[in-house]
Amino acid sequence: MLRLVPLLLLLPGAPALRAAPSESEADARLHSSLAALAAGEAPLVAARAELIDCEEGCFTPTEAAAMAFAAGEGAALPGRFILDIRGGGQSLSGALERLFFVNSQYEYATPGTLTIAFEPDALYDLLHRPSVCGARDVVSGQIIVKACRPKASFDLNMFTMMQRLAGKRIVVDGAVSLQWIDYRYGARPRERKSRGYYQVWVRVEDARQVAVIEEG
Repeated sequence: MLRLVPLLLLLPGAPALRAAPSESEADARLHSSLAALAAGEAPLVAARAELIDCEEGCFTPTEAAAMAFAAGEGAALPGRFILDIRGGGQSLSGALERLFFVNSQYEYATPGTLTIAFEPDALYDLLHRPSVCGARDVVSGQIIVKACRPKASFDLNMFTMMQRLAGKRIVVDGAVSLQWIDYRYGARPRERKSRGYYQVWVRVEDARQVAVIEEG
């Protein structure tokens, strides 16, 4: 059953402002979170060893996060990334009102979560991509493969996205980077006195960046 998931973008005024942690406190929290999340990535590590898509290497969410934080704000590191989709959402306000998101964790603000940020056209093309069905129909030693395409007309929204993608394993080509989320204003460049946290993003502008693996 599909569970409703929280929106990725923090709506203005939703969370109470709190004192920003020191760098040492933030680093310790990040390292602790990465270690805890990495312990649960054994299925991804095992899967990438068997996937053709990962023959040249795929980074797990915690590996992607470690890369992004090591590179720092403003850097974008290219790579191929593997994740299981556990949450997602759609931005409703601010500078990101057109983007859709899927996350490696249900709670998108968990340090070490990998967020895939989709342009609407890229997401539509991905959800409308022809799939293969009937591959298990064997007649007289022949495998019959039928091309299947979802209905041409569907509303592109968070619920349609999660119905199609929740629980799926995906491999994404792109560049991983840090995105500052201001507690009051949402995603925006970091200012000296702003309070918030960093998310780890890979942005998708073309559906061809994404391969959907049915198991997740």
